[in-house]
Amino acid sequence: MAEPASTAAAALVAKYGVAVAGFAGACVSLTLLQGLTRKQAFWAVATGFLSAIFTTPLAVHQFGLPPDSDTQNGVAFLIGLLAMNIIPGLKALAGKFGATGSA
Repeated sequence: MAEPASTAAAALVAKYGVAVAGFAGACVSLTLLQGLTRKQAFWAVATGFLSAIFTTPLAVHQFGLPPDSDTQNGVAFLIGLLAMNIIPGLKALAGKFGATGSA
């Protein structure tokens, strides 16, 4: 039986792995985006990073992927990399169904 401390440490490393992979993907996405100001670059990285952290478990579950740390880290990297392209697509899709997104 695994010790509780080693299990907790593994869970902590897995969570940080998602954060690191998401941040790395968001930083790599800056190479694909041209002509950004520093403020826009910051928000591009923040959007990719936060999207990766909060949507990785959803994506892993939705697509029926194995919930191991390697899979989660890969999905987090891809979400971080593609978040700046996915979000405008989701907004366009929401607009197509009548959701305006304004208060």
